[in-house]
Amino acid sequence: MKYVPKEIKEEVNVTAVHPLVNFGYLLGTVTLAGVILYASLGFIAARLATRIGPETEEKIGNTLIAGLISDPESASDDRIIYLTALAESLTPQDPSLPPLKIHILQPETASEDDLANSENAFAIAGGHIVFTQGLLEAVESENELAFVLAHEMGHLHNRDSLKAMGRSLVFLMLVSVLGQGQSGGARVIPATINVANLSYSRSQESAADRYAIALIVQHYDHGGGSLGFFERMQQQELDLGALNTVTEWQSTHPLTRARISRIKQIAAAQNWKMQGELTPLPEGISCVDFVCED
Repeated sequence: MKYVPKEIKEEVNVTAVHPLVNFGYLLGTVTLAGVILYASLGFIAARLATRIGPETEEKIGNTLIAGLISDPESASDDRIIYLTALAESLTPQDPSLPPLKIHILQPETASEDDLANSENAFAIAGGHIVFTQGLLEAVESENELAFVLAHEMGHLHNRDSLKAMGRSLVFLMLVSVLGQGQSGGARVIPATINVANLSYSRSQESAADRYAIALIVQHYDHGGGSLGFFERMQQQELDLGALNTVTEWQSTHPLTRARISRIKQIAAAQNWKMQGELTPLPEGISCVDFVCED
């Protein structure tokens, strides 16, 4: 019997699956692995960061503040005395809080003018709370200002700054490893990890809001007026309907509308009053040393 070899066709080494499908599987697998790795290492890093001692935390905070404010030690403003007293009145006894150091970020002392003029406040490891000049010009009652202050104190109470630092180190490490290539896939992976990081930040923001409203009700016997600043912010937000959920997912902070609703739900669950008399701000709160020049 004579052997007759079969004709070898050109497509013998060509897979039946489209190359783009294979690439999609590969990209999805690597992305999922990167997210799982980031979540695991980020969780461990955040837990380890909270074990940093008070002295080390203070050194870290002082270093960060020095990069933000030109000369924080020499900053003199009577408003800082007022804000410090307000903070102490909100939490007369909270051993979890480090000694508070209040700063006011002004255009002439800030490393970034835009940041100083924005309506913002933030907490930094080591007990630092920074108010921007823009925020002090925007608040309309002490109740509003106290809620913002209590919110940042909530971040310090939960040691969120240290946790964020731990996760950021892991994120930067993975970006340097996974994002060093120039392909589209290499750019997608770090972006996906960053979305996971934003979600973690939103949970911290919500926890700080819960901490804040509890302090406000305890101090003023009601939560009335404390959300006024956020209610004005809400009026400036664009309502995207069903797309609000997508927008919130991509943001570090919950959307203002949802944020206000959640805080009111917390108050309702505790039978806390959300109406009451407002406490006025000291005259000249928007000016250095409470002295406004004409």
